[in-house]
Amino acid sequence: MKNNLLKVHMTVFITFMSFLATAQPVDPPADPDPIPAPIDSQIIWLVIVGIAFAYYIINKKKIAFSK
Repeated sequence: MKNNLLKVHMTVFITFMSFLATAQPVDPPADPDPIPAPIDSQIIWLVIVGIAFAYYIINKKKIAFSK
């Protein structure tokens, strides 16, 4: 029993040592966040294009089901 417990402890120890040995270094602090994309003024066009695309896909699937 003692021999099995020693094997388990050594296996866990060696496993964690390999994780520590191959650990990646900590990255330096990143640059400040970039300026966000200006989509707020164009959101209505995104909605219109999205609705048109959804209509196109639904209409295309109706034609495929009717064949």
